[in-house]
Amino acid sequence: MAKYFSNKDISKILKEISAAYAVKGGNYFKIIAYDRAADNIEHATSELKDLWDDGKLASVPGLGSSIQGYLDELFKTGHVAHFQAIKRGLPQGMFALLDIPGMGPKSAYKLTSALKIKDIDDLEAKAKQGKIEGLPGFGVKSQEDILKSIAQFKNTDSARMPLPIAFNAAQRLLDYLKGLNSVKEVFPLGSLRRMVATIGDVDLGVSSKDAKKVIDHFVKFREVDRILGQGPTTASVVLKNGIHVDLKVQPPEAFGSLLQHYTGSKNHNIKLREYSLKSGRSLSEFGIKVEGKTHLFETEEKFYGYLGMDWIEPELRENTGEIEAAIAHKLPKLVSLKDIRGDIHLHSDYPIEPSHDLGMDSFQTIIAKGESLGYEYVGLSDHSPGFSTHSPKQITELVKRRSEKIDKIKYSNKKTKVLNLLEIDILTDGKLSVPEEALELLDGAIAGIHSSHSQEKKQITKRLLNAIESPYVEVISHPTGRLLLQRESYEADWEKVFEACVKHNTLLEINSWPSRLDLPDTLVKSAIKFGVKFVINTDAHKVDQMDNMRFGVSVARRGWATKKDISNTLPWLEFKRYFTPLKNDKY
Repeated sequence: MAKYFSNKDISKILKEISAAYAVKGGNYFKIIAYDRAADNIEHATSELKDLWDDGKLASVPGLGSSIQGYLDELFKTGHVAHFQAIKRGLPQGMFALLDIPGMGPKSAYKLTSALKIKDIDDLEAKAKQGKIEGLPGFGVKSQEDILKSIAQFKNTDSARMPLPIAFNAAQRLLDYLKGLNSVKEVFPLGSLRRMVATIGDVDLGVSSKDAKKVIDHFVKFREVDRILGQGPTTASVVLKNGIHVDLKVQPPEAFGSLLQHYTGSKNHNIKLREYSLKSGRSLSEFGIKVEGKTHLFETEEKFYGYLGMDWIEPELRENTGEIEAAIAHKLPKLVSLKDIRGDIHLHSDYPIEPSHDLGMDSFQTIIAKGESLGYEYVGLSDHSPGFSTHSPKQITELVKRRSEKIDKIKYSNKKTKVLNLLEIDILTDGKLSVPEEALELLDGAIAGIHSSHSQEKKQITKRLLNAIESPYVEVISHPTGRLLLQRESYEADWEKVFEACVKHNTLLEINSWPSRLDLPDTLVKSAIKFGVKFVINTDAHKVDQMDNMRFGVSVARRGWATKKDISNTLPWLEFKRYFTPLKNDKY
């Protein structure tokens, strides 16, 4: 049987080809094309192999005709001759090193070539022997950083995946199960239902009177690779993409108990059990036992209600005060996806010669997508021109040309309001990457740290505070700099950051990008106590990615955020007051 290539496998293959081109001096735009394709495949809502089987490969954003052709060859033969040719002559060990956080293709090539490194363990051994610090372009600090990154890589749980990956896989299964007449309800369980940032296995719960029929249907799902177990009310499978899925079926009259029990978290359930035992009630997945009699509950609302408390939103069930609040009937009314009125961190394909990657769609396409989502406003927030490759005068001229084009669009567009923004870099010394002359041409700026994430806490804090205090910066993007399962958050004095945001009326972003989900929920909850306001953005580089807003909203909900905490739940006339040039503008 031919090897099954999951989205993760294919993404890795394309990233390796991008790296090979980078080392061999390939065309910049070709390298970017492979990187984009790899990212889009990794975050695709369907398995690429299934799309290929259905003749729908072209539906994935960023797959040009040449890459589609190579993937066609891969699925048919198990290899791509062109890919093998591109990698020929390069040390195989360099591709293994690409998994190390912060390791670029050229560094990986230099290290493997100079030290004949075979894999990550070999690199770690040679770093501990001090063999890296003497290489040209490296040093003691580089060697220390490599060891730290290797430790981070080894401490990362490779069995876990970012929330959106698990969510999309589960959604396909949920839709499949809902098509069966005997299924009354079906929900995700565990950390997925609580919308935790990273997920291990996927668990699903089904309400049905015919468990056998449901399980027989479940194991026939087209993406199932192998069946691990199949019993009267449960089944366990591994999908072709390697995701482990467990299914539990319960009759409708007791489904609320199963749903509550398996949603968790462990600490929430322990605290709830302790509270219940004080009044002689015993909890289980089947119901609540009192004096030898088990009471059944069709819904979670009735389950919690029987215990004298309000129903608790799944995202809150982490034993961080939600049980006490439910007993006192003081749970917050969490923000929801339908409350969102706009998305202001969106990257277009406008050729501004950016410091980082371009988006893939035009201004008008982005605005139209915003209209289809019912948004009152969108922000066009491309990366600013490259600081190291342009003079201040050149940056200003590029921003001026872009602003002129956006101004023509914004005043001719009646339905959705448009913000002329840029995402600018907070440089290593705390300065902004765009001169004041250019910033004055904008409605505002989103500032973020995109380099030197390993700086000391004091310096990172200083960089953030400098941006927050700037009169041109309205939003701090992806504030902790984390990349889930790839790079840890940098350290900062968050109390100082929160206080400065309140003082200067600067918004902290909750970034919905699948590998970011940043600001993390724990810091969202802390920031709310200081009175910080947030904006939830998608950081989309393709209009389809604007649908990721739900994941940013889930982070806000896990942080106990209500509608009043999120600025982009405001109507346009109130929201625009965050942007100094528009405060008194009639637009």
